[in-house]
Amino acid sequence: MRIAYVISAYRRPEQLVRLIRRLAADDTRFYVHVDRKTSEPVFRAMVDGLTDLDVVFLPRHACHWGDFGHVGASLKGIAAIVESGFDPDYTILLSGQDYPIKSNRAIREFLAKRAGRSSFLYFAIPTSHWTQGGLPRFRDWHLRWRRLHVRIPLRRSLPLDLTPWGGSAYWILSRRALDEVVGFVAEHPEYVRFFRHVDIPDESFFHTILLNSAIAGECDDIRLHYTEWGRTPAPAVLLTGDYPHLVESPCLFARKFDPHVDSEVLDLIDEQLLTVDSGGTP
Repeated sequence: MRIAYVISAYRRPEQLVRLIRRLAADDTRFYVHVDRKTSEPVFRAMVDGLTDLDVVFLPRHACHWGDFGHVGASLKGIAAIVESGFDPDYTILLSGQDYPIKSNRAIREFLAKRAGRSSFLYFAIPTSHWTQGGLPRFRDWHLRWRRLHVRIPLRRSLPLDLTPWGGSAYWILSRRALDEVVGFVAEHPEYVRFFRHVDIPDESFFHTILLNSAIAGECDDIRLHYTEWGRTPAPAVLLTGDYPHLVESPCLFARKFDPHVDSEVLDLIDEQLLTVDSGGTP
């Protein structure tokens, strides 16, 4: 089974290196986007720490929370996968502050059971999960620059008469789903233009494409990441005290971690959760 990981990172080189080394395996390739705002020494430390692995560093652009930059990074990763001819069975999107809480073997067993199906958390819009059902995210114009967010209440509609969908920013796409995204984006540049002014578009861009497509029935609503929303700022940095919840979670990954805040929780995951998992095989 061939797996491509698309990872968006901006800080903590040692954390990115640790993540990729934990996930590295045969028939696995990594496509990494590093925020252009990241300093050159930090970027070089990321590159230098991964020279012996199958890692592709993508052309860099600036990403700001809530803007199109994160979608753009994912699209660059997808384009690089297609251009490289790697041809993965599954593509997995992560951030540099994620970490697996299941072993590589368990991740592959999960994917094998999916039998070509895609997995990500999703829900129809309007939804009780988002303020005002999430409709203002789409129907208003949103302009973001650094920390500045301007919302202009000029009503607009999704192109192509699509139904909006939302969910988690992170996903696992089958090869068919990846091809669907690539083809749709190429054929409908107006859709991409529209989403450049959607609020937090990484939580709806891919969902709306796939759940309006002919392969919508091949997408399963599955939570892939354990996150802690009960502490602020949310999602909270996971701590050693969260480790029992990680053990119990059925999720494949968790976020977010910061070794400068608590590195012991990552050590526990490595030493206890990932070393003896899925029949004792890392």
